[in-house]
Amino acid sequence: MDRPDGPLGDVVAALSGGRAAAQIVDAEGRLAWVSEQMVMMAGADEDTDLGIGHHVDEVLEREVWRALLTPGAVETLRHDLHPRLDDPAGTHAPLWVLALDLQLGERERTVGLLGVTLRDADGAALGAALIYTPLLPARVLAMVSEGDEAMFTRMADLAVPAQRPAAIVFADIDGSGPLSRRLPTAVYFELIRGITTAFDALVARHGGIVGKHAGDGASAYFLRDEPGGDAAAATAAVRLVQELPGAVDEVVADLVETGVELSGDDCRLNVGAHWGADLFIGQVVTGGRLEVTALGDEVNECARIEQVATGGQRLVSKTLVERLDEAAAAALGLRPRSMTYRMLAELGRDGGTAGGKAERDAGSLAVHDLS
Repeated sequence: MDRPDGPLGDVVAALSGGRAAAQIVDAEGRLAWVSEQMVMMAGADEDTDLGIGHHVDEVLEREVWRALLTPGAVETLRHDLHPRLDDPAGTHAPLWVLALDLQLGERERTVGLLGVTLRDADGAALGAALIYTPLLPARVLAMVSEGDEAMFTRMADLAVPAQRPAAIVFADIDGSGPLSRRLPTAVYFELIRGITTAFDALVARHGGIVGKHAGDGASAYFLRDEPGGDAAAATAAVRLVQELPGAVDEVVADLVETGVELSGDDCRLNVGAHWGADLFIGQVVTGGRLEVTALGDEVNECARIEQVATGGQRLVSKTLVERLDEAAAAALGLRPRSMTYRMLAELGRDGGTAGGKAERDAGSLAVHDLS
């Protein structure tokens, strides 16, 4: 988006560097600039007519802004912006803060607006900068900032639930019950936290989205919508499956260095990976959590694959492997033409932990053990 010339351009450059969701209104009340983050928040794109060059009163009636700003937010913004634009003597404070309700996705959220009256070196009015900020305590923002930005961006893209094909991975510690009883509770917590952190880091590294964590279990999704299509999503999932044992070994080694009596054999992960062509994926946001979840028969099937795995088996479905193209399989060190499969029901009868449920829900699935 073109930047205004002169002093307003300098303000735009500063705001762009900070990746703020912001707008600039010039001294005549015309919308002069909208930041990239603001465009994304409004659900617009480069072809959307944002109203640049038009008076803010007319701009606020446009569909793109009416979809983002609630009617109350529009009136509040007008009420506080007009007196400052019609104030050549500068009688109003140069900074002001508002709370505005925005319609983000399918939810209404309150955000902060920091307004800054702009003047040149001689005190002449230039307009105003409107900077949108989250109404969160600094310590909460600090906690959020510890997450992976690219991961959060992918999660933000799933505000509206929809059918999204994806590779699925489930993982769980083999024999976690006896292990939790043998270790001190604080040490077991450190172990689970370390494994969960390592799992999430690998998912982020390979462009996936972390799903639900329950106890010592973890899940992840790799969407086909990302560049590369089916093969790229399947490759990322299999890469995660391949790298998990090494990541867990590092967590165990760190604990051993502190004096904990533990070995890699104590913390083997049972893993199941599958392809979901008909998944329905979206955000679940409540007062206590923000996560992405997926529903569909293939999710249940992947859970059964993981539940049948035992002793650190890493079971991948034939459906997933056959999403790999020749180059992707070679990069993973796999030779799909020479791989053989077994039915999940057969593995379950060999001692898998899911028993009759696996045979009932997914017994006919063909799987290969990468371990």
